[in-house]
Amino acid sequence: MDIVYVFRHSQFDDLELRYSLRSIATYAPYIRKVWVFGDRPEFLSDDRSVIEHVPHEAIAWVGGHRAPVTNFFLMLWLSSLIPELSFEYLWLCDDFILLQPLPIDVARQNRYLENMDDVENRGRGLWKESLWRTYDLLKRLNYPGYNFETHTPTYYTKKRVFEAYRAFRDFVTEDRFFGMLGPSAVLSHALRHESPFPLTKVVEGDQRAGFYNEASDYETIFRRCRGPQFLNFDDKAFNDEMQRFLSEKFPTPCVYERRAVHSQKMLELAPARGDSNLEVTTNSSQQVHDVRHYPTPIMKDRSEFGGFLNAQELWGEGAEVGVAVGAYSESLLKTWRGRRLHCIDPWTASSDDSVYIDINNVSQDAQDRRHAEAVRRLSAFADRCQVHRQTSREAAASFAEGSLDFVYLDARHYADAVREDLDLWAPKVRSGGYLAGHDYLDGILPSGHFQVKSTVDAWARQHGLLVACSGEHVWRSWFIKIP
Repeated sequence: MDIVYVFRHSQFDDLELRYSLRSIATYAPYIRKVWVFGDRPEFLSDDRSVIEHVPHEAIAWVGGHRAPVTNFFLMLWLSSLIPELSFEYLWLCDDFILLQPLPIDVARQNRYLENMDDVENRGRGLWKESLWRTYDLLKRLNYPGYNFETHTPTYYTKKRVFEAYRAFRDFVTEDRFFGMLGPSAVLSHALRHESPFPLTKVVEGDQRAGFYNEASDYETIFRRCRGPQFLNFDDKAFNDEMQRFLSEKFPTPCVYERRAVHSQKMLELAPARGDSNLEVTTNSSQQVHDVRHYPTPIMKDRSEFGGFLNAQELWGEGAEVGVAVGAYSESLLKTWRGRRLHCIDPWTASSDDSVYIDINNVSQDAQDRRHAEAVRRLSAFADRCQVHRQTSREAAASFAEGSLDFVYLDARHYADAVREDLDLWAPKVRSGGYLAGHDYLDGILPSGHFQVKSTVDAWARQHGLLVACSGEHVWRSWFIKIP
């Protein structure tokens, strides 16, 4: 069985596809070959025996279609014409993620979301309108009214697609949203003409964890993804916390990624089996920096930091440096009873900083969107929160020494930047307060290059201070009490 991805570049540097492929390599090892139909991601392996890119132009000339193709039914039909594609295959988009092993008999299930005959509210929006146009046309042609747009891997055979296209080709369009939706059209046709055709209903929260229209915090994502087989999300939900969850679940490159993309000096960081500690090694397995020895955790995870500050009556002013969309700032403000939190981030693209390799080093448009999201999210705490659109150095200059109860650093993660932030902000923390930060680890992950642990540890030794940490599996926080 093969897999076909219909793919176009994303605003997140194609990170969604990278994690989707890693989930396939982990949970569907029986897949013979993966085909990427559309744009070519930069990281794709050169080994065409396991994965191959097929541009729209290679197939779109059939029927005289223009490229790039935008209509999903048309893409489904054209991709089925790839000559070497297996007779049966799974059809995916880049935001389809496997969370559990996918046995081949489960992969072959005909999943549906709902019987639209029972739905009263049609909803609004381009996609909803396209769905209901598909339904209305199917019912007019005496087909069943099931919604097969499950946003999970969809099982097809070439025969299914060919026969559905022949039946519905008069209604196929090159417009992205006009015309029929591919999965509902093809599987409705198969349901009418194939016997037997067993159906499996996708129950939200049981088989699929879906995140749409808004960002979620890490704890919510982790909790909702513990049981389901599948994960799906839209662009608004693919926030820092979702990316953190996926980087923890699928931390290492897979067979579908081109290893030459990574430097010879690249470090691969992976949790040791049966142990919550980490070991960083080179590709030759020569240990470079031993990060297996962490302090005894002083809290379960960083969500407890607000309560920790409350317990020590640190109720004055604090600062978070590196805010992104404001998810952790919001979490702190919900639990910490302090007077004011200063949220500091320049929200500026750093394309000219060659050592700042990080998932958060995004385009200026993306930074502006993150700033807007942070302001919106934190507006509920306007009386206790101040947003500073400044660099770390600019903001530090505006605070007096000893004026803050804590500073939480979560900005740039390479050694020189971490050291600079430590030197800038340590004097701003009062005696008995805490200098703290996120991502207490070293190594190169899909989400970026990290030199936090070694830098923090060396800085603390230099100043005769002790480092404590939280107890997450990978993304620990670190804490230094200022004497």
